[in-house]
Amino acid sequence: MYNVLIVEDHDRLREQLGQFYEQEGFRVTTASCGEEGIKKLDEDRFAIVVSDVKMPGMDGFQVARHVREKHPDTDVILITAFGNIKQAVEAMKLGASDYITKPFQPEAIRLVSEKLIEKRRLLDEVRELRQKVHEEHNLENILSKSPKMLKVFDLIRSLAETDSGVMITGETGTGKELVARAIHNLSRRKAKQFVAINCGAFPDTLLESELFGYEKGAFTGAVQSRAGKIEIADGGTLFLDEIETMAPPMQVKLLRVLQEREVERLGGNRKVKVDMRVVAATNVDLKICLARGTLREDFYYRINVIPLQLPPLRERLEDLPVLISHILNKHPVAQERKIRQVAPNVIDQMLAYRWPGNIRELENILERAIVKCQGELIEDVDLPAPPQRVVDRHYSNVSHSNGEFSLKQWLLRSEREYLRSLLIKYKGAISLTAKEAKVDNKTLYRKMRRHGLHKESFKDLG
Repeated sequence: MYNVLIVEDHDRLREQLGQFYEQEGFRVTTASCGEEGIKKLDEDRFAIVVSDVKMPGMDGFQVARHVREKHPDTDVILITAFGNIKQAVEAMKLGASDYITKPFQPEAIRLVSEKLIEKRRLLDEVRELRQKVHEEHNLENILSKSPKMLKVFDLIRSLAETDSGVMITGETGTGKELVARAIHNLSRRKAKQFVAINCGAFPDTLLESELFGYEKGAFTGAVQSRAGKIEIADGGTLFLDEIETMAPPMQVKLLRVLQEREVERLGGNRKVKVDMRVVAATNVDLKICLARGTLREDFYYRINVIPLQLPPLRERLEDLPVLISHILNKHPVAQERKIRQVAPNVIDQMLAYRWPGNIRELENILERAIVKCQGELIEDVDLPAPPQRVVDRHYSNVSHSNGEFSLKQWLLRSEREYLRSLLIKYKGAISLTAKEAKVDNKTLYRKMRRHGLHKESFKDLG
């Protein structure tokens, strides 16, 4: 139930308005003058203030000004018998949400009030979602007791206090974006937006319009102006994932923005000042990109002020039990079926696995196991296959010193591991996988059949 304050010097109208709002489900408070209304405003919280404009002493405009200055979340509806354009403009300048002239029909004020309450509901939902995002992406929600990750936490805390560029490196699925959000939420910029963009998901021309925005008519299809990610991130943090995929010409343009702290939309001639922190991420060795010439040296040193390396899951296996427990506790199906644990032998087998897809792969495997599980304990039989059973110890620990495998067998297993990691990276996309593996699609399919790999199994792993 929302509170409404009615400020009206006319007794009969004040009573009628009160009855109307009570019938609409509001909790009503009334005041017979502006001074009394101000006093009650400061004593309680109201969703809407309905005030007459012309009153003895403090008028409705003064009430609206007080609400705007002291209670910015409260909406104001001004009512007057002397309505004109000049008064309407003045009312809006003072922060009034709407303006109604006497005599008015109940339907008119109902529509105005419903519109304001719907706006409030949406704002409340946005606040709740923002708070939830903040709570879910702070440091306390990155679960770990690994010494390597604890060192990462210390670095996050220290660099969060600065505005220096951060380069997060780590394998696919290690939680690079989660760490970037934690850096943002621990910084002075946390009240502003965290804007993420995957550079590898866009062609060069489209990436430029996504980052810089564009004016109406800048290109075919630009039917209206649009702010880019850089403008949206003003005051906050811009997260650039897969930074190594950005073409050199785009690197030059972004470098200029970072140096001059201003951006110009495509097709525009007006420069907009921006203040943002850039956090980038990659799962490749950028020094190789530098050597190949695909990454400019000046751009590299601009964004790689503070390097932050995330360890893969296989190097922090002590976190497996807590990660498994967290995943089970947050999964609705697991909660409904009361699936709380994984069988000890399965834990042992998971500890022997290499986890090329890291935490994202763990989440995927457990989700499949939860769906399949018939009891309250995840067993070996609940684990997915293909692409491969987690229980395959040889996958992660191939030995050629004890004669267990021939060289050919060892090479085949290595090939399978390599192809599987690429399929995870590209979510089963054949053309992209084949391109990085430097084979044609036909050859890739043949090798996948040999190793029992199916593209459908990787769609949710990358």
